[in-house]
Amino acid sequence: MARAERPYDVRPQRLYTRDDLMQGWRPGGDHSMTRDGRIYAYVKAHGGRAPDVEEGLAQCTHDHFIDVALARFLMGARRPVVGVMGGSSTLATDPNYRRVVHLASSLTERGYLVVCGGGLGIMEAANLGAYLTHRSRTERDGAVDELAATTPWTTEPAGYMRTADGIRERFAPGAESLAIPAWVNAGEPISQFASHIAKYFSNSIREDGMLAVATAGIVFAPGGAGTMQEIFQDAAQNAYRTFGRSPMTFLDTEHYCAATGLYPALQRQAERLGFSDLLSIGDEPEQVLERFPAGPAPPRLDGMAPEMLVRRMRNAR
Repeated sequence: MARAERPYDVRPQRLYTRDDLMQGWRPGGDHSMTRDGRIYAYVKAHGGRAPDVEEGLAQCTHDHFIDVALARFLMGARRPVVGVMGGSSTLATDPNYRRVVHLASSLTERGYLVVCGGGLGIMEAANLGAYLTHRSRTERDGAVDELAATTPWTTEPAGYMRTADGIRERFAPGAESLAIPAWVNAGEPISQFASHIAKYFSNSIREDGMLAVATAGIVFAPGGAGTMQEIFQDAAQNAYRTFGRSPMTFLDTEHYCAATGLYPALQRQAERLGFSDLLSIGDEPEQVLERFPAGPAPPRLDGMAPEMLVRRMRNAR
């Protein structure tokens, strides 16, 4: 049987945009209509996370070229990168969604490049906040209110996509932000608000790269098991000084101290391993922003080529 034509370029020369991955969609349609959705379907039909040799080599080649495109973008941006992590199921009705929107706007305004996982929930809030950086607080609150009043993606994806697309169109052009998702969870939509999308097939490469590029620090909003994994992976990087030392800032003391106990547990290990000075926690964006001063120095790249930056990202351990 002939192999179906791949819906993706094996050797992409740049990062994806929202429009690249939304090709084929129209308001009222669902995610399966998009190029992004067609790639998910193709991956599933060709072995999912265990593809055959031909498809596996194609996916590995694609991810290498995305690595290089990501490095090229970061070198051109010349801005320190702050990661925002948290739950993908957090709804716009959750107070922390709104807090992350305002936090991401402030970080972008201060000169940072915001990066997140590129999906829904806290990830969407981070990209939305960055997108609306040059808008008023009232306009940002209005966008959140509009999403909060919409039936959630999990219940009515087509309606939610229509609302998000409407917000994006109304406030275009938005400010830059970076999303780093993966074709892992079938049907998971891309962020409508990220300007640049480094989408991978390998989730392990994607996770490692997302933490590697966020050298100015990471903000952890409440999340589930995935966020917990990212917390301790970042802690290990700080303990070993894999990419230097960078702040780990937590949003929501009730969640991280009382409900989960993750922050006290991390504090004990950080004191033992010598990075407790990098930890902080707060309940409002203003408290988190104390770790991220305005006008930060650009990262030192020393004239390296994109391929050299990729090697540094991947081989620093």
